[in-house]
Amino acid sequence: MELTGLLLAMVVASPVLYLLAKMSKMLAYVLLMIEEIAIFGILLLNKGVVSQYEWVELFGNLKLNFSITPLSWFLGTIVMLVIALTTLFMLPIKHKSAIKVFLFNIISAAALGAFFAADFFTLLIFVEIMTWATLIMIVQDRKYSWKEALKYVATGAVGSYSFMYAVFMLYKKFGTLEYSAVGQALSDTSSAFQITIYVLFGVMALAKSGAFPLHIWRRGAYSESPDEFTPVFAGVLSKIGDYVFFLTVILLPSVELFANMPALRGVPLPNYIMAALGGISIILGTVLAIRQEDAKKLMAYSSVANSGYFFLAFGIGGTYATIGGLMHILNHALATAAVFMAFAAVIYRTGTTELHKLGGLIFKMPFTFIAYLVGIISLAGIPPTSGFVSKWLIYQQLVRDGLPFLGFAAFFGSIGSFMYVFKPLTGIFLGQLKPEHREVKEAPLPMVIPMMLLTLLTVFWGILPSNAIAYINKIAEQVGTGTIEVTFSKIVAMTGEWDSVVVTTVFFVGFVIALIIFMMGKKAKQVELMDTYTGGEFIYTAELYHFVYKMYRPFDRMFENWPSMEDWLSSLSDKIKEFGALLRTLFYPKSPQGYVALGMLTLLVAFWWLR
Repeated sequence: MELTGLLLAMVVASPVLYLLAKMSKMLAYVLLMIEEIAIFGILLLNKGVVSQYEWVELFGNLKLNFSITPLSWFLGTIVMLVIALTTLFMLPIKHKSAIKVFLFNIISAAALGAFFAADFFTLLIFVEIMTWATLIMIVQDRKYSWKEALKYVATGAVGSYSFMYAVFMLYKKFGTLEYSAVGQALSDTSSAFQITIYVLFGVMALAKSGAFPLHIWRRGAYSESPDEFTPVFAGVLSKIGDYVFFLTVILLPSVELFANMPALRGVPLPNYIMAALGGISIILGTVLAIRQEDAKKLMAYSSVANSGYFFLAFGIGGTYATIGGLMHILNHALATAAVFMAFAAVIYRTGTTELHKLGGLIFKMPFTFIAYLVGIISLAGIPPTSGFVSKWLIYQQLVRDGLPFLGFAAFFGSIGSFMYVFKPLTGIFLGQLKPEHREVKEAPLPMVIPMMLLTLLTVFWGILPSNAIAYINKIAEQVGTGTIEVTFSKIVAMTGEWDSVVVTTVFFVGFVIALIIFMMGKKAKQVELMDTYTGGEFIYTAELYHFVYKMYRPFDRMFENWPSMEDWLSSLSDKIKEFGALLRTLFYPKSPQGYVALGMLTLLVAFWWLR
């Protein structure tokens, strides 16, 4: 496979698709789908490639370097799988536009380039292209989305500048930015330099992944972005932060280089701090998800919680955590994409994701319901879905290392996810059907097909996780973290074996028994929503019967007085604006030149300090 040719073709195709969309939007969308599916197919055919290196010379010594390794193939294939299925899902949407086609293709090319980059400069270039294209994509459909888009790009800029500063430091010291060369050279540098690079890369990873304390962009960006784009945004683009953190701990390698520093239960302090931030992300994301009344915002905070698992797993390191973390990337991409597609399908038919305005859609949209149900079961880590295996492996490492806070955080996230995923389940699909939704139909076939494929893959890798872990073992072997023993249906770990086929059989038998009991029981009588009464009186407002609104109010009250990071940042933003207004009032009216000079002086001082 000529990777550089593939990327070049995608870049060239973007303006062509844009011009075609000006003439026929449907034709451009169909061609986009064909292109993305073809690229996914090409990647699949190159599964056996162990190592391949390519570059593109820009000018002078400046090159863009790419490589195909088991890790880049694994992540690149996940990305293109979700993107290809999303392009099929997008065909029936109502708000098609030429700029969306252009941006979607640019974003997919940038994501592919980032995961196949072989040096930090190439990675930075493609991540920035992806970030700015995503910024424009966020503001396409909703009137007041600019504020959230700016919050996304401002938070991302913190990570980008941090990463850029680290890249400059590495190039100045080593004269190269290629991953393998930097990894070898870093081991011979001082601890101070290693820590600096680790922190700068860590900030980049937290910002792009949307983990605590740089998680503030997720809720607004996910809820305001076009509904058909959110599966890609949440499912794969945020994985670039997890990838950067994985590169950081593997290339340094931080556990070995920081071995002489203070440690907690054998985990060096720098690694433990990042893992602890992951633990806080899990707890914070779970609590905030439970408190949401909008489905997309709820899942946005669910993604904050799941990002925490990546930082926790890669931070503590070890065979089980590393393989579990990589498996969790696969699970989260599939399940999150399926859940956001289900939400998009519901919005397509009803026009809302506010939980108290929905209900009873299970018989109207059964395939959408199945996609959501399997997706949330996987996110909660329940067998026989693939989400169970990754969390089970991470728990193995936590038990082995004896890390109580991180173990509590991981367990809290799993239990808490039962609460928040149950909320959309009852709010959207169960309960009474609203009178205005009596004529609602299942989503169109192009939307149903990708949802069902993602659902089947989630179940497949839940029943046979050894299929995925066998390949992840190749990655683990290459990066030197060790492998785990797997057979056709068994995973051998520290506390015992997991036979997924036996567990699935037990679940199936239990389901059949429950079904038989249900069929033999007295039939329930279906009544209309308003054909009932409460407290001896009939209620004539359908919304009053919706029990999902403020469903966890007692739980919510426990946290309503907790400090809010978003409120603190909003207050800080207001103070900066007021300070800027003060400077403008003092200097600009009397001397515009002095105002500009003061601005330039501030920039020069900042440059001198950062040089």
